[in-house]
Amino acid sequence: MLQVVEDANNLAVAFIMRGRHTGPYETPFGTIQPNGSEVQIRTIDVLRITDGKISSIWVNADDLGTLRQLGWRP
Repeated sequence: MLQVVEDANNLAVAFIMRGRHTGPYETPFGTIQPNGSEVQIRTIDVLRITDGKISSIWVNADDLGTLRQLGWRP
C-alpha cells in the first residue's frame, strides 16, 4: 500500500502488486510469452461508495511499466 485518499463517497488506493510472469500476457501489442521474471505493477483503484457498499470501481495500472519489465520494447 502506497497511499489511501478518501472523501465522503470515494476511496482511492495506490499500491504495488507483485508476482511472477508464468503465463501468456495478452496486450494491445501482442502476446508476451511467460519468462518467469518477477514483476511489480503500480496500480491506483478508485472506489465509489454508495450506502456503505462499493458501487463502482475504476482501475488504472502502469501497463507500460509492466510491459518494460517483461522485456517489451517499441
